[in-house]
This record gives sequence, structure tokens and C-alpha cells, in this order.
Amino acid sequence: MSLDIDGDLFDLANALAGLLGAPVTIEDRDTIVLAYSGGQQDVDEARIGTILGRQVPHHYRDALAATGVFDKLRSTDDVVTVDLPHEHMVTRAAVALRDKGVLVGSIWAAIPGGPSAEQEAILRDAAPVVTLRLRAEHARTDRDRRERIDQVATLLAGGAEAGEIVDRRAMAGPLAAVAIRGTEEALAHRAAGPLTLHLSAVAPSALSAPLPGGLYGVLPAASASRILGDFLNRFGGRAQLAVGIGAPASQASDLAESRRVADQVADALVRRGALGRVASLDEVFTDVLVDRLSGFLRTHADASPLTTLLEHDRRHKDAGLVAAVDAFLDAGEVSAAAQALGVHANTIRNRLRRARECGVDLADPETRLALMLDLRARRPRQ
Repeated sequence: MSLDIDGDLFDLANALAGLLGAPVTIEDRDTIVLAYSGGQQDVDEARIGTILGRQVPHHYRDALAATGVFDKLRSTDDVVTVDLPHEHMVTRAAVALRDKGVLVGSIWAAIPGGPSAEQEAILRDAAPVVTLRLRAEHARTDRDRRERIDQVATLLAGGAEAGEIVDRRAMAGPLAAVAIRGTEEALAHRAAGPLTLHLSAVAPSALSAPLPGGLYGVLPAASASRILGDFLNRFGGRAQLAVGIGAPASQASDLAESRRVADQVADALVRRGALGRVASLDEVFTDVLVDRLSGFLRTHADASPLTTLLEHDRRHKDAGLVAAVDAFLDAGEVSAAAQALGVHANTIRNRLRRARECGVDLADPETRLALMLDLRARRPRQ
């Protein structure tokens, strides 16, 4: 067997596929695709999904895990064969990639009927060659990753150097900063590699990198929502992430403000459990507004008309003024508010009258605005 160790991982995958007469993928230990052989993507749906998503789809990964193949790869250097006919998968042959005894990835070949003794020998002999290239790729990737982090941080700062990066990368504006959040920072950082691969295919001039607080990027403003929505659909951790898109920036100096908006949108989504969603400010404007005001409302709660109603309800059990006012403000009229609370319309009218007697007049637009904002801020976030 002869593999060209001077080529990159894709060259190795193609060469190995030629020797095996079978399509090949090279994956890291988290089943993220690092390279694959070309021209053989349609062998089955599992391979199609793996190539398109740059990762083994969760459904197939769970099916593979149930066979014990990942446990075997952690413990043996032998070729492991997996047959899942009920998943309509062509038989897979896999071999572990180990660097100084540590599992760093695996080679997978789709071979109908399973590998022959000769094909198993080819896979075993290929493993150390691919591992050497993988080590070199990791070193290069680490350098590239550090450079991307520096570039993204510089872009988001919006200074003079940001303009130089925009020009050097031919990033056509308007641009938008994006913030990707998870319930934990590590969840967002885990998507860094897959997002880099995704952007390299669909928006080569765009940049993304993990930074303190989450995963950030700078993308074309006009297509950012579509690109990131497509990414979430393909990425297995969709349900753990939320994406905030900042305001369009016509020049590099505007990216700092775009980043602030992206942060606010992403935080609003995460606080309300709206994971798996991509949004811009216009889609969650009220949520962001309430979040921005919540500190002020807490600090100055004593001056709020809502506090007056809450104190009345506390002193007069079952008075229901807050509930009646909340329902009325939500519904916009008495009958709908009564229906929402399951009471007679006169009950709502009486409670609104008592609120007015307490000094909270809902005929005043400014009072209604203050109440709506405070009620929204105190409402449990879903």
C-alpha cells in the first residue's frame, strides 16, 4: 500500500478510497467529518447526511453507538465491522486513529458485504499514516484557530484594524455581527469547528470563532439569518443553541454596535428558553427592551404603579387587581379580559375602578405603558 503523506486529509481520503475501492470518511473522536473521498457521496442516506452536515447525523450515530462500535474503537486497533441493514446502511468498516496511545479519530469505509482480509489490512496500514497527517493538520488548525480568534475579536471591536481585515478578506458589506449562545458557554464553543466548515462552503469571506461568552462571527448581513438557520438545521446541537444577529454595519467601525445588539438578542433568546432559534432585533424587540429596562424596574420598584396594585392585593386577599389589569392590558378590552380570567365583565370593570381609586388610572397612556413593561419584566420567562 502507498499513501501520499505529503497530501492533505482529503488527498489521503481519496487515495485510500482508491485502494479500498470504497468511499471513505476521516472523522475526529466526536464523529465530526475532517475529510472524505469525492465522487461517492450517494452510497446511502447516512453518508449523504454525514457529508452535508459535516457530522454523523444523530439518528445514525445513536444506531451506531448501540452496536458498541465506539467502545470497540476506544479499546482496539483492529478493524471493526458494523452492519445495520434496518437503517438501510451499507456495511461500515472502521479503524481507530491513535496518537501516542490517545484516540484522536477514526477512518470509516462503506463496503457492501463487509471488508475482505486485504481491505482490513489496507485500513490497518493506513491508520498510522493518517494519524501523522492528522497531527500536522491539528497543528495547522490550531494556528488557524488562533488567527481566526484574533481576527474576529478585532472585527467586533470595530477599530481601524477591523477595516483592514474587511478589506483584506474582501468582506462585502453591509456586515452583521452574530452571537451564538447556549445554556452553557461550552455548548456554543462545541459548534465552533462545524460552523467554520459550514462557512467555508457557503460564505468563504465570513469569519467565526469562540470568544469569552459564546461563539461569535461576522457574516454578510443580508444572508446571515439564512446561513445560520441552515447551520442549526444541520448541526446536531441545534436544540442547545440560540443565535442573535446584530444590526447591519455599513462600515467596519459599526461592527462594535452590531455585536452589542447581537449579544442582547442572543441573551434574550436564551433567557426565555428559545433555543434552536435564529433572530434579529426586530423579531425580539420587546424582549430586549424589557431586559434592558429590568434593572431600572427592579431598582425603582417602589415608584412603579404595579407595586401599588401588588400592595393592594396583598392587603386585600383575593382582590385580583393585578390579574384584572394584566388581562385587560393584554386583551385590550373588558369582555376579552373577563373571558380570559373566567369572570363576569362587571368584575373586571369593578377591579379597574378600584385600581383607579388606588391612584392607578388605566385611561392614562403613560400609566398603561409603565404597567405593561413592568408586568412583562416580572412575568416568568418561558
